Amino acid sequence: MIPVKSMMYQLYRQGKVRINYYLERIIDLCNMFLMDAYRFPWRTVQRTAQCIARYIGDISWLLRDFPRLSAYKLMGADWTVIFVGGDVGLREICHLFFEEEVDQQKLGRIALWKLSAQAKQWLAEGADLVVCELSRIHPRPPKAVFTFTVPTQIQQILTIPEPLESLISGRKRNRLRHRINRAQKAGFAYRFSQSRADFDHFYYHMYSPFVKSRHGDLALVAPYQDQWQRWFTRGGLILVTQDDEPVAGSLCYIANDTCFSTGAGILKADPYLFQQGINIFRIWCIISWGHDHGAKIFDMGGSHAWRSSGPFAFKRGWGARAIRRKRIYGVWTFLAQNLSPSLQDYLNKVGFISEIDDKFYGLLLSADAASISEAKFNEELSTIKKQNLDGLAVVSANSKPIIYNSAPQSPD
Repeated sequence: MIPVKSMMYQLYRQGKVRINYYLERIIDLCNMFLMDAYRFPWRTVQRTAQCIARYIGDISWLLRDFPRLSAYKLMGADWTVIFVGGDVGLREICHLFFEEEVDQQKLGRIALWKLSAQAKQWLAEGADLVVCELSRIHPRPPKAVFTFTVPTQIQQILTIPEPLESLISGRKRNRLRHRINRAQKAGFAYRFSQSRADFDHFYYHMYSPFVKSRHGDLALVAPYQDQWQRWFTRGGLILVTQDDEPVAGSLCYIANDTCFSTGAGILKADPYLFQQGINIFRIWCIISWGHDHGAKIFDMGGSHAWRSSGPFAFKRGWGARAIRRKRIYGVWTFLAQNLSPSLQDYLNKVGFISEIDDKFYGLLLSADAASISEAKFNEELSTIKKQNLDGLAVVSANSKPIIYNSAPQSPD
């Protein structure tokens, strides 16, 4: 006979799985609504609809996490990190903090209302860092001596100038201009397609291989039907060709004077095509197509919220700036009792980006803000400005981030 307690637990687990399925569906619908808000006739109505969709999505994220989240202990040669959250975030943290094999232990499931006390205990027991993946509207986020938050992703957008060629003029864009000119001389061109056959070829021979090659174990290949119904039918496919043969592509559409690119692929993820500058030329083709169809903004899509990320750096190289993600997203809350010099240097090398009051700041961590030299401070702020972020946020012990927005100045 099955014990009553065990039976009740099984019923609870089955019910929670079903509830989480519906919450995931709500989050997915909110994401679609955020993308579709442009269909409303007035900007004020659009913004209101987006705020409502974002709030419902954030609440759903919070309810999905309730009442417990999984916790993992990750031990490497240099430090020990505790991660609290889902499978995708776990893989991201492992990839970010450990180059070698990591000893991973599951610590069980932690009640959300006990998370702050549990984090303090982990840190007291020797963990170097605790990372919690939570809803943006979590009512009681955990805190420690060092605390900072990072969105799981950001969006990057680029203003399309007039004339278009000015985007790649000047010394800053010399490399882009050179690669584009070289690609054109090598026989690369582009065409716009709404053909099902072209889409099939793109999905199976460009998009899927490209995503798997680029992200490895972290690859998340969107289902065929999602890419077809959600994105292709809204616009179409930019196909980069070489001697009239398709070798790369992107799903694109235009809404509210903005050109969106929601997927990319390179034929068989061929390294030789990368060497020929196919990725840079693909972006130039999208911008050119968007410009020809009246777009003023190019939405370059999501990126990780750290400055050492390849996609962030690539898009920043075009002059893109960071904005809030146009999807429901969570935040990583980082907690530490103290920062060893090696961990502090590593975190600063990663170059995390924090969202504060709807603006995006590069983070500089220091045990004591007053110990940062004026030369180091000015160097960091100068770099931040080149990366089109809103400023620099200095994070030190037992204090809120200190914000610097404009001209370089001493942190004293």
